[in-house]
Amino acid sequence: MAKFQLISQFLKDFSFESPNVPELFFKQENGQAKMDINLDIQIKGTENNIYMVDLLVKLHSKLEQGDKSIFMIESTYSGLVQIEKSENEEDLKKTLLIEVPNLLFPAIRAIILRMTGESGFPPFALQPIDFQKLYEEKNAK
Repeated sequence: MAKFQLISQFLKDFSFESPNVPELFFKQENGQAKMDINLDIQIKGTENNIYMVDLLVKLHSKLEQGDKSIFMIESTYSGLVQIEKSENEEDLKKTLLIEVPNLLFPAIRAIILRMTGESGFPPFALQPIDFQKLYEEKNAK
Protein backbone atom coordinates (compact mmCIF):
# COMPACT_ATOMS: atom_id res chain seq x y z
CA MET A 1 0.00 0.00 0.00
CA ALA A 2 1.05 3.58 -0.59
CA LYS A 3 1.76 5.78 2.42
CA PHE A 4 -0.89 8.42 2.93
CA GLN A 5 -2.11 11.07 5.33
CA LEU A 6 -5.78 11.74 5.98
CA ILE A 7 -6.15 15.52 5.74
CA SER A 8 -9.84 15.65 6.59
CA GLN A 9 -13.05 13.68 6.42
CA PHE A 10 -16.54 15.12 6.13
CA LEU A 11 -20.18 14.52 5.30
CA LYS A 12 -20.55 15.90 1.79
CA ASP A 13 -24.19 15.05 1.10
CA PHE A 14 -27.03 13.38 3.01
CA SER A 15 -30.66 12.86 2.10
CA PHE A 16 -33.28 11.03 4.18
CA GLU A 17 -36.81 10.46 2.94
CA SER A 18 -39.69 8.59 4.51
CA PRO A 19 -42.56 9.16 2.08
CA ASN A 20 -45.12 6.93 3.83
CA VAL A 21 -45.01 8.40 7.31
CA PRO A 22 -47.16 8.68 9.38
CA GLU A 23 -49.27 5.91 7.77
CA LEU A 24 -46.54 3.31 8.44
CA PHE A 25 -46.67 4.04 12.17
CA PHE A 26 -50.42 3.43 12.37
CA LYS A 27 -50.58 0.05 10.64
CA GLN A 28 -49.80 -3.01 12.74
CA GLU A 29 -49.85 -5.47 9.82
CA ASN A 30 -47.00 -3.93 7.86
CA GLY A 31 -45.00 -7.17 7.87
CA GLN A 32 -41.30 -7.65 7.16
CA ALA A 33 -39.02 -5.06 5.66
CA LYS A 34 -36.28 -5.62 3.12
CA MET A 35 -33.25 -3.42 2.57
CA ASP A 36 -31.54 -2.64 -0.72
CA ILE A 37 -27.98 -1.44 -0.18
CA ASN A 38 -25.80 0.13 -2.87
CA LEU A 39 -22.24 1.19 -2.28
CA ASP A 40 -19.86 3.04 -4.58
CA ILE A 41 -16.45 4.67 -4.28
CA GLN A 42 -15.50 7.65 -6.42
CA ILE A 43 -12.04 9.17 -6.58
CA LYS A 44 -11.05 12.61 -7.75
CA GLY A 45 -7.40 13.54 -8.03
CA THR A 46 -6.11 17.05 -7.55
CA GLU A 47 -2.63 18.50 -7.53
CA ASN A 48 0.15 17.70 -5.05
CA ASN A 49 -0.90 14.02 -4.82
CA ILE A 50 -4.09 14.97 -2.99
CA TYR A 51 -7.17 12.86 -3.67
CA MET A 52 -10.78 13.09 -2.60
CA VAL A 53 -12.37 9.71 -1.94
CA ASP A 54 -16.18 9.70 -1.88
CA LEU A 55 -17.94 6.79 -0.21
CA LEU A 56 -21.49 6.75 -1.56
CA VAL A 57 -24.08 4.71 0.34
CA LYS A 58 -27.67 4.33 -0.80
CA LEU A 59 -30.22 2.50 1.31
CA HIS A 60 -33.84 1.78 0.42
CA SER A 61 -35.96 0.06 3.04
CA LYS A 62 -39.23 -1.35 1.67
CA LEU A 63 -42.04 -3.53 2.91
CA GLU A 64 -41.80 -7.01 1.38
CA GLN A 65 -45.53 -6.98 0.68
CA GLY A 66 -46.54 -4.21 -1.66
CA ASP A 67 -43.02 -2.81 -2.04
CA LYS A 68 -44.01 0.38 -0.14
CA SER A 69 -41.02 2.53 0.85
CA ILE A 70 -40.18 2.82 4.53
CA PHE A 71 -37.18 5.10 4.11
CA MET A 72 -34.50 6.02 1.60
CA ILE A 73 -31.05 7.35 2.37
CA GLU A 74 -28.52 8.72 -0.09
CA SER A 75 -25.23 9.80 1.40
CA THR A 76 -21.73 10.79 0.38
CA TYR A 77 -19.04 10.73 3.02
CA SER A 78 -15.65 11.97 1.83
CA GLY A 79 -12.03 11.94 2.79
CA LEU A 80 -9.24 14.16 1.56
CA VAL A 81 -5.92 12.33 1.52
CA GLN A 82 -2.38 13.13 0.49
CA ILE A 83 -0.46 10.16 -0.84
CA GLU A 84 3.29 9.87 -1.10
CA LYS A 85 4.42 9.46 -4.68
CA SER A 86 4.20 5.82 -5.62
CA GLU A 87 5.72 4.23 -8.68
CA ASN A 88 3.31 1.35 -8.33
CA GLU A 89 -0.13 2.18 -9.77
CA GLU A 90 -1.62 -0.91 -8.09
CA ASP A 91 -0.54 0.33 -4.63
CA LEU A 92 -2.19 3.68 -5.32
CA LYS A 93 -5.45 2.03 -6.39
CA LYS A 94 -5.49 -0.27 -3.35
CA THR A 95 -4.89 2.65 -1.02
CA LEU A 96 -7.69 4.74 -2.55
CA LEU A 97 -10.20 1.88 -2.91
CA ILE A 98 -9.46 -0.18 0.23
CA GLU A 99 -7.49 1.68 2.92
CA VAL A 100 -9.22 5.06 2.73
CA PRO A 101 -12.78 3.62 2.57
CA ASN A 102 -11.90 1.48 5.63
CA LEU A 103 -11.20 4.73 7.50
CA LEU A 104 -14.34 6.51 6.24
CA PHE A 105 -16.86 3.71 6.72
CA PRO A 106 -17.28 3.86 10.54
CA ALA A 107 -18.30 7.53 10.37
CA ILE A 108 -21.03 7.08 7.75
CA ARG A 109 -22.20 3.92 9.52
CA ALA A 110 -22.63 5.95 12.75
CA ILE A 111 -24.48 8.75 10.91
CA ILE A 112 -26.91 6.29 9.30
CA LEU A 113 -27.44 4.53 12.63
CA ARG A 114 -28.29 7.81 14.32
CA MET A 115 -30.50 9.15 11.51
CA THR A 116 -32.61 5.99 11.26
CA GLY A 117 -33.03 5.96 15.03
CA GLU A 118 -33.96 9.65 15.13
CA SER A 119 -36.56 9.08 12.39
CA GLY A 120 -38.71 6.89 14.64
CA PHE A 121 -37.66 3.62 13.02
CA PRO A 122 -35.41 1.02 14.60
CA PRO A 123 -31.78 2.15 14.19
CA PHE A 124 -30.18 0.48 11.17
CA ALA A 125 -26.54 -0.58 11.54
CA LEU A 126 -24.71 -1.24 8.29
CA GLN A 127 -22.68 -4.41 8.61
CA PRO A 128 -18.92 -4.01 8.20
CA ILE A 129 -17.80 -4.01 4.58
CA ASP A 130 -14.78 -5.92 3.32
CA PHE A 131 -13.35 -3.39 0.86
CA GLN A 132 -10.45 -5.74 0.08
CA LYS A 133 -12.91 -8.40 -1.09
CA LEU A 134 -14.90 -5.87 -3.13
CA TYR A 135 -11.69 -4.70 -4.79
CA GLU A 136 -10.66 -8.25 -5.65
CA GLU A 137 -14.12 -9.11 -7.02
CA LYS A 138 -14.16 -6.02 -9.19
CA ASN A 139 -10.68 -6.75 -10.55
CA ALA A 140 -11.61 -10.37 -11.31
CA LYS A 141 -14.29 -9.20 -13.76
